[in-house]
Amino acid sequence: MLLYSYFSSAVSFPLSPSSCRLRGHFHLNGMHKAGDVVLGGLFEINFFSLFPDLSFTSEPQQPTCYGFYIPGFRTAMTMTFAIDEINRNSNLLPNVTLGYSLYDNCYKLQIGFHAAMSLISGQEEQFILDETCVGTSPVMGIVGDSSSTSSIAISSIIGSYSVPMVSYFATCSCLSDRQKIPSFFRTIPSDAFQVHAMIQILNHFGWTWAGLLVSDDDYGLHAAQSFQSDFVRYGGGCLAYVEILPWAKDRAELRRIVDMIRKSTARVVIGFAHESNMINLIEEVLRQNVTGLQWIASESWIAATAFQTPHLMPYLAGTLGIAIRRGEIPGLREFLLQIRPDLHHNNSYGNNIVKLFWEFTFQCRFTPPPAGWVEAGGTLCTGQENLEGVETELLNVSDLRPEYNVYKAVYALAYALDDMLQCEPGVGPFSGHSCGNLKELEPWQVLYYLQKVNFITSFGDQVSFDENGDALPIYDIMNLLQLPDGTIKLQNVGEVKRSAFKGEELTIDDDKIFWNLKSQKPPQSVCSESCPPGTRMATKKGEPVCCFDCIPCSEGKISNETDSMECTSCPEDFWSSPQRDHCVLKKTEFLSYHDPPGICLTVTSLLGTCMCAIVLGIFIYHHSTPMVSHSATCSCLSDRQKFPSFFRTIPSDAFQVVRQNVTGLQWMASEAWTTATVLQTPDLMPYLAGTLGIAIRRGEIPGFRKFLLQMFPDLHHNSNYGNSMVNQFWEYTFQCRFTPPPAGWVEAGGTLCTGQENLEEVETELLDVSNLRLEYNVYKAVYALAYALDDMLQCEPGRGPLRLEPWQLVYYLEKVNFTTTFGDQVSFDENGDALAIYDVMNWLWLPDGRTKVQNVGEVKRSALKGEELTIDEDKIFWNFESKKPPHSLCSESCPPGTRMARKKGKPVCCFDCIPCSEGKISNKTDAMGCTTCPEDFWSSPHRDHCVPKKTEFLSYHEPLGICLTAGSLLGTCMCAVVLGIFIYHRSTPIVRANNSELSFQLLLSLKLCFLCSLLFIGRPRLWTCQLRHAAFGISFVLCVSCILVKTMVVLAVFEASKPGGGASLKWFGVLQQRGTVIVLTSVQAAICTAWLVSASPTPHKNTQYNNDKIVNECAVGSTVGFAVLMGYIGLLAILSFLIAFIARNLPDSFNEAKLITFSMLIFCAVWVAFVPAYISSPGKYADAVEVFAILASSFGLFVALFGPKCYIILLRPEMNTRKAIMGREIQA
Repeated sequence: MLLYSYFSSAVSFPLSPSSCRLRGHFHLNGMHKAGDVVLGGLFEINFFSLFPDLSFTSEPQQPTCYGFYIPGFRTAMTMTFAIDEINRNSNLLPNVTLGYSLYDNCYKLQIGFHAAMSLISGQEEQFILDETCVGTSPVMGIVGDSSSTSSIAISSIIGSYSVPMVSYFATCSCLSDRQKIPSFFRTIPSDAFQVHAMIQILNHFGWTWAGLLVSDDDYGLHAAQSFQSDFVRYGGGCLAYVEILPWAKDRAELRRIVDMIRKSTARVVIGFAHESNMINLIEEVLRQNVTGLQWIASESWIAATAFQTPHLMPYLAGTLGIAIRRGEIPGLREFLLQIRPDLHHNNSYGNNIVKLFWEFTFQCRFTPPPAGWVEAGGTLCTGQENLEGVETELLNVSDLRPEYNVYKAVYALAYALDDMLQCEPGVGPFSGHSCGNLKELEPWQVLYYLQKVNFITSFGDQVSFDENGDALPIYDIMNLLQLPDGTIKLQNVGEVKRSAFKGEELTIDDDKIFWNLKSQKPPQSVCSESCPPGTRMATKKGEPVCCFDCIPCSEGKISNETDSMECTSCPEDFWSSPQRDHCVLKKTEFLSYHDPPGICLTVTSLLGTCMCAIVLGIFIYHHSTPMVSHSATCSCLSDRQKFPSFFRTIPSDAFQVVRQNVTGLQWMASEAWTTATVLQTPDLMPYLAGTLGIAIRRGEIPGFRKFLLQMFPDLHHNSNYGNSMVNQFWEYTFQCRFTPPPAGWVEAGGTLCTGQENLEEVETELLDVSNLRLEYNVYKAVYALAYALDDMLQCEPGRGPLRLEPWQLVYYLEKVNFTTTFGDQVSFDENGDALAIYDVMNWLWLPDGRTKVQNVGEVKRSALKGEELTIDEDKIFWNFESKKPPHSLCSESCPPGTRMARKKGKPVCCFDCIPCSEGKISNKTDAMGCTTCPEDFWSSPHRDHCVPKKTEFLSYHEPLGICLTAGSLLGTCMCAVVLGIFIYHRSTPIVRANNSELSFQLLLSLKLCFLCSLLFIGRPRLWTCQLRHAAFGISFVLCVSCILVKTMVVLAVFEASKPGGGASLKWFGVLQQRGTVIVLTSVQAAICTAWLVSASPTPHKNTQYNNDKIVNECAVGSTVGFAVLMGYIGLLAILSFLIAFIARNLPDSFNEAKLITFSMLIFCAVWVAFVPAYISSPGKYADAVEVFAILASSFGLFVALFGPKCYIILLRPEMNTRKAIMGREIQA
């Protein structure tokens, strides 16, 4: 409160009568009426204010207000009307007269704050309160303020005095905080509800993409926070942008904001700002001609007439907004017509609001007029002018919104007072079941009943407050309409409210809304169109959640609702419809016996069955006959369960596939086409030259060509199909026919075969034995059977089979093992496969255009060495400009320091190389994962090896440690020097004064304080960790104990100097002083001992501050022990400070209390600052902070206590005499 009192000294003077008086007057525009209970009010009567320049040499003049605001005056008059109506109501507050005290806040926080303080302090010149200068507030409640920012400031102060404040226009949601603002109420809904109301409107029209413009104050910024969190949660929408509007007319900033609005795809713009902010913005919108926007207005500017002008309608027509609830107040207009100025207090600031209105409305001045007013032709006000004879906005009561809230606020306070005064003694809510009464009325009692108010206005609206002081919220939804004749109308199209039973309700009449669009329909404002059934939403990377793509569901999946987040799979017997919006039964399809394909296949099946039955009979009869293939490579033939008598001399495909690497344009051929001549043509060589392939092993069969030349047809069985192969070859090679020839053959000129034709005279591929591959396998197969038979026939009688059977040959065939004349070993494994061997072939494109398939190596498997690959790379022809093997990798190898990460949906050899994260490494190529370094190690910059972590502690070798060490040693040396000076001058009065022994002890303890700081520097050891805090605690307690005893001795000596006070000195003799120091120090020693025994500090390696560093520090072991140690020092320091402060004004001859007071003030300041600095400092800097605190406090004590004495001893020896001291005493 703006009061102050004069108190006498509590130490040396008795109490005197206390009185409170005002520190000063504020020249505030006001209006007052006396009553049994007075209610205060804060209103915006003037729009502008002028503050004088501050010279700081004289008391500043009072600010002046100008720019009369008729709507603000009408709200103030509404309060006076409500109070007048209540005073005339015999059922409400009977026998009680309400008064009022209203002030103009001039739309400024400073003036509003002054007005609020004037309301709760009073404006009387002087009034006597009780001895504690506490009294009852002149007002029992305040109606106001209109601004959220002002309400926050004012209510946070008057809340301390429990004065209720009921605002009619402050909407910030922050005002609902009952912890900070316990006495604030309001009859206007909170912005939190207004935001919810706007979100409901956006939901109603399907607008999920909007821009937000807010004012740069509590009103706008809190609304922006609510919108950003609630729009997504409750509305499923997003904000395209959030912009803060400048207060000043910043053209560049406004141009930038409007340019963003124009470029944005959001067609809905929300303006949550004040009228002045929006006026500047709309002017820039008009300048840039930005049309086609749907504006959503907050309650602060939707009803402002400044926007309802024809030149703004192309841009603002169709605006939807939230407006304060309109109400009707019967009799208000008649009351306003009866307003008359008070002519008896014309120049009084305290009761001049009506006069200001009168002068503004009738353009006149009351006497005495301003200088030159009459000479300039100005008229004088009589006070009898007729309000109905002028056009004034005051009498327009058709759209009462803030006024209706003021009306409800006054009635809420009146009902609270009425409920309180109807309380029955003995059953009241206050202590001892007491009730409030009119004579001893307190604001906190009104506050209690105001919380429970519940009534219905004459307009039918219920008024009550929730636990946060907010009334049941209700808003009108308004629409700005331009009629065909050009007139502008703001029409009501709905309401949004919250009731105790139904919750939030939105009612909108869509047919009444005017849309400023050609379509006369609500605009569309979405970042992305809704995803129809059959699609799912996929959020666009880096954009808000309501910006997404619609991805069609894949086959077999559906989504049957709009904006599905994912597609669901159809059941097993169902499939997705073509639109993917529902599941349909799968079509049943099978191969029917009635279809032509079914008939044909059935006939074929039966024919095949019959043939199989015949072959089965043959195989059953000959079931043990072995079969050795020379070219069948399928790996399935290695199944011994199905094919027990199958053998082959060509390797299985399983062996061949392992060696293939079919990638890019370097062709790798299988044995089936490696040697095929059909591909070895000049036109294919640009593509196939350089092909590497696997070929069946080439072998040599000596005498084979000679054998072929001796082959002749069998002329005796010419027509026998069972022995006709050679005959068919002969007819094919020599283009003749054996007798009998086909009919007409001879007539057509055909020749007859004699059987004696010479094979060497014709070109035939038969005699080309240079590349025997299949033939070599046949050769090995025959020899394998022959060796099996030979082994079987060499069996000794009595140990072998009685008669020859095919299955017996199978037995010996499995054991065959021989070497061909070409040097290849032939044997079969358990699956009947021969030892695998392939030639590696290369297609060579010769300069003359010819093609050659050359052998460049071999791959084989032996029983001893396993698989072996031999390639002569120098012989290989590469069909590339570089003449080198091509580079064919899906992904390059990952170097050390990275790990392989498979690419989703691609083969395992396609991967990305992801760098190892900090603290992890990989030290080999193509590592699958990164390994974590050990605890004392960290990853190198390349992440390819671990390096030891850097060790950090407060070292003697770094600049910080050197400075602190130097400071410690300097302090120690200074203490030693001063100690020497004091010892040398120990017999002088300045040293002997106030117990020189304590001074010596204090110097020694300060020296220990300086030295103990060295224990905090250097690598922490077990002994230094244990000793550092113990030495620090005991040294400082010893120091502070000496100071405390010195101060107590000062007081004792002063008391002893009074008549009859000599007895007090017996308690402060030399022995008592020593004992006190020892006892106080022993307590700290006991604390340190208990700490070290129970939880001793130990060295600790801390890796939490920095991952790549190890901070060597001392763990305190017990936080409680450390706190008790520090607390005990603090207790002694505070006690010393208080005693020294009490004794500071004692005569200088007896004490050094002023020096002690100053020194302890430095000591306490250093250690109070130490606590936050120590907690927030990481690692070694925590030790540095503690060392600095030790040195700073030690130097402070040393300089403050011993500096002045050393000055006198060394530089002013004439003052170090008993005579000088006694002279000062006499003077004092």
